[in-house]
Amino acid sequence: STTTTLTAVQCGQTLVSNSTDVLTLPEASTVLGCRYTFVCGTADDFDINPSDATDVIGVINSVAAGTGAAITPSAGDAVRCTDIGSSLVIEAVGANLWSAVGVANGAWTDVN
Repeated sequence: STTTTLTAVQCGQTLVSNSTDVLTLPEASTVLGCRYTFVCGTADDFDINPSDATDVIGVINSVAAGTGAAITPSAGDAVRCTDIGSSLVIEAVGANLWSAVGVANGAWTDVN
């Protein structure tokens, strides 16, 4: 991975971190149905950031070390993983909404 803004062309791809990076999602309304898979390949901060202050990454339920947890980011908030092997699949499902598809693996946090 590298710090960048994702595009519609990258829909369906799996993005694996290899350093501290921030990936900014496209505006959800412009890529409805688009899915991305994110995998933490290192223990560095790997942030997934909405494109603007109105887009939101919906509730993320995750399981880490056998324990479930949930985060509910606010509009404009990024989510972060720092554990090698953590993963998350999200899909643009509304004009301003990215939704987790299934349960995330590993620990994810709301970072802003």
